[in-house]
Amino acid sequence: MFDAIKPGQDIEVTIATEPRRHADRETILRLMRLDPLIKKSLSSAQHYRMSNLYVRSRGRRPWAVRRKSSKSARVEQGATWNMKYYPDIAADFQAVAKFLSFK
Repeated sequence: MFDAIKPGQDIEVTIATEPRRHADRETILRLMRLDPLIKKSLSSAQHYRMSNLYVRSRGRRPWAVRRKSSKSARVEQGATWNMKYYPDIAADFQAVAKFLSFK
């Protein structure tokens, strides 16, 4: 399957079935974060959190109260994302290929 895809080619990936194992879910999330739109939304949310950082005193020292990051990518059946394919992520795709469909 991955032999037909050339490096740098745009692919559309869809989650066919939701994985049960936590490791498989994390692998799919890591692949979803390679989508330029998801990457941009995570970056802008991080910039917003850091610009509105609340600093309080803890032991008479400044202590930053950091807010949790946003969940832009979710592993749900039918979720779709676009990304460029590179050979260095082929092992990740092969590990979770039974849960994904490609175009």
